[in-house]
Amino acid sequence: MIKNYAVGLLAFIVLLGSCNNSSKTATAHQDTVTRASLNQPEEIQQISEVITRFVRAYLSQDNEKVNALIHPEHGLAIIYRPGVMDDFKLVDSFDVQNPVPESYPYTTFENDKTLTFEALPEFLCDTDKWTKYGFSSDTTATSVTHLLDTIMKYQGEFNGAKYDDKTLERVSKLEDGSYRVILNPTDEHFLVFHVKQFEGSWYVTVLDRSYGNCDA
Repeated sequence: MIKNYAVGLLAFIVLLGSCNNSSKTATAHQDTVTRASLNQPEEIQQISEVITRFVRAYLSQDNEKVNALIHPEHGLAIIYRPGVMDDFKLVDSFDVQNPVPESYPYTTFENDKTLTFEALPEFLCDTDKWTKYGFSSDTTATSVTHLLDTIMKYQGEFNGAKYDDKTLERVSKLEDGSYRVILNPTDEHFLVFHVKQFEGSWYVTVLDRSYGNCDA
């Protein structure tokens, strides 16, 4: 009797382990967003143009030029940190006089860095410094972010936030397949955003005002 019970318990443990492994594999598959790497000269020229145009417009605080680079239908997602947890706001246009959040003005700074395509720097909260400085974008197929999805997950789990289908679709349109850009000439001055191509035209889709700030 005891022997039969032990055999049954062992079989259950093996089955449970198998289910957990299958669950982990499924989750990993769902988190993967296919994105092509950019390596053709024409592609690099196109993405370079939208990146440099946005940086010039943002640093000169020119609403008209910034908004010309925001998709007329999908708008822009602005990530910010109101407390210990990141949040985001979907906007149809950019207004330098009405920053998101209101307590964090859109500031400008001098930039003499040239755009390069390479692995992005990281900001280390224990030292309050970047791992490297410059102006870069990672256009490889493996450099994919899920920032907005992660924010929605935690906002829903801890704050009870709910998102309708329209918001979910819009978020997916803005981040999935986008390319992240970091301009950081110094520790204090930086600009982090994403660009994405829609039907042959490039737009700025995400403005990340949280990364590079470790204050709760």
